[in-house]
Amino acid sequence: MLHRDVLRLLFPSELSGVFDKDTETEGAHLDLAQARAEQLLLEMFPDKSMKLLPDWERVCGLTPGADDPQQLRRDRVIRKLREIGGLSIPYFTLLAQSMGYTITVEELYPFMAGWGRAGDPLYVEESWWIWRVNISGQALYYFTAGQSAAGERILWWPPVTELEDILNDLKPAHTYIVFDYS
Repeated sequence: MLHRDVLRLLFPSELSGVFDKDTETEGAHLDLAQARAEQLLLEMFPDKSMKLLPDWERVCGLTPGADDPQQLRRDRVIRKLREIGGLSIPYFTLLAQSMGYTITVEELYPFMAGWGRAGDPLYVEESWWIWRVNISGQALYYFTAGQSAAGERILWWPPVTELEDILNDLKPAHTYIVFDYS
């Protein structure tokens, strides 16, 4: 039932003329307000957000790239909201896996008498605070009706720097990461 019909039911008698046009106009405004409220209900969750997606990104501290499709932007917001954090190798491995990458993490240790063996690499003492991330795999985003916007590419993949940015953002502050793509 339209709001104009509801407004007409509120009057004690049948109205016509100018009053009918007023109820028509006011009913149209109320219909529009209801439609916008229903849209806002969808926008309040990041997985369905379109108009408020920039606000979600601002709240999460994310800066989208110029070519980033909406699907990727939504995934980043959801991933950021679901982050619980961690400092273990399995945490970083699962984080990369959720982004579509397969990584292995190596902790570099300096060669030490009693621990090192013939053939072990000779790292400097500062390598205690360096770890190597070996990256393979690539996240792909396909154009999907209802998830993507008009004008976006059919197939898109994020630059690999996305993974580097997230790992550098979450790593312990006193450490350094070397990324290996071989």
